[in-house]
Amino acid sequence: MWTPARIESRSTTLDLSASDQGLRKVRQVLCDGVVVCNAVDAIDWADLPVQWELCEACLCPGCVPGGRVALRRTDSHVLILPDFTAMSQSDWALIEHAPPGWMASQGALSFSQADWKTFRTACDGAPYLDDIAPASTAELLRLYHFQAPRAFLPDCLSPTLARWELILCTNGHDSAADLVHLKRLFSDPSAFDGHDFCLPALESHTVSAFLDVLSIEEWPLFSSEPEPAIRLSDEIHFRLRT
Repeated sequence: MWTPARIESRSTTLDLSASDQGLRKVRQVLCDGVVVCNAVDAIDWADLPVQWELCEACLCPGCVPGGRVALRRTDSHVLILPDFTAMSQSDWALIEHAPPGWMASQGALSFSQADWKTFRTACDGAPYLDDIAPASTAELLRLYHFQAPRAFLPDCLSPTLARWELILCTNGHDSAADLVHLKRLFSDPSAFDGHDFCLPALESHTVSAFLDVLSIEEWPLFSSEPEPAIRLSDEIHFRLRT
């Protein structure tokens, strides 16, 4: 996940003359220098999934496909992630509700509670932490799939397409056992009864898989415990209930 080191806002002027609106000053939010919201004042927070990236010719939600996100919270962070439920409804929805372009290269966003307050100072309409829906188990697993290397999983909504033959080994004590656990994470999310956020044991380390691609790629998976803590980022781990 992308945990930005720097959050800032700026004012800029967009030329909306193509939609007969002339020039319009807007505020934008940047994370580590990347524009993540191109017109925060024009965001309709009640329109779900929220369109964070708006058409720069008219600023009308829905004018162009994509740019949409789901806001979810963990016990410690606010997550800005694709709206997997909306995207999975149809081929049209897959395009219409696709996430912003920056998410493909930077990853889903993770804000600490303090950073979310910083974000809200630049965007008055953004919801308070307590008003954000908690992430469901299915969403956390879909996010895990979304973060998998594309060579391994070309479509995050279709975990059955995973190319298990690309995994050479893991750096755990037992690669075969690690793969059994990993395959469980790519099964039907409805097979699990929920999740609990957690911290890995201090004496554990992160187990990674190594993929046989053009240059061998390391993919961090989970902690080296009998019941591993599934890794979304250095700060966010969870365990599944069965």
